Amino acid sequence: MVTAEISLYPLTSDYEESIINFIKALKANPDLQVHTHAMSTFVKGEKNKVFSGISKALDSIDQTAFSFVMKLINRNLPVEDGFLEF
Repeated sequence: MVTAEISLYPLTSDYEESIINFIKALKANPDLQVHTHAMSTFVKGEKNKVFSGISKALDSIDQTAFSFVMKLINRNLPVEDGFLEF
């Protein structure tokens, strides 16, 4: 199980549609757990399925120039519970 925090930055003034289509494509994948926050999206699942799912979702915006940032941890982080407090 891995948890990826991802941010997509379409390099166009019409960026919102590309982001929404990308997130919808991620959420349509039954192998992934997807949690969207205000500034990023978390994707959880088996490592190969997470990478494959992200790749397929990027195909949904393939015509748009974009920058993509991903942080990955090989753990099941409890991101669905909101922010962690220490």
